[in-house]
Amino acid sequence: MATKNGKQSLQDFVKHQLEDARERFTAFEKEAELVLKGLVQKGKAQRKELEQLIDRLNAGELFQTENLKQLSRRANQASEQLRRRLEELQSRVVEAAGVASQAQVQQLSRELSRLSKKVDALVGKKKAPEVRPPAA
Repeated sequence: MATKNGKQSLQDFVKHQLEDARERFTAFEKEAELVLKGLVQKGKAQRKELEQLIDRLNAGELFQTENLKQLSRRANQASEQLRRRLEELQSRVVEAAGVASQAQVQQLSRELSRLSKKVDALVGKKKAPEVRPPAA
């Protein structure tokens, strides 16, 4: 009978261990289910927030913030200042090289056109030279 009692106690021990394991596993499943539900809710909330941001972006609302407007103004000012400085530098380089600027070339072109008209007018007033037949 000792072996029967030994077998019985071993069976009881294993049975209790299995029941404890089953209880722990059930508790673990419940905890995992709660965590999963929490993650799903967070995901839904983040998705909703993302959709709102996309809607605002599509509507151009995000670009209407004051910081963005200020940043845009500063970028435009910096761009304008850079353009002026480059024009000044270009003018100095042209002067140093002894090359006429575009404005000077345009002025010279107008003056040349004016003088050409005067010359054409003077030539038209002169008598046309007599054309002599070539000597044979």
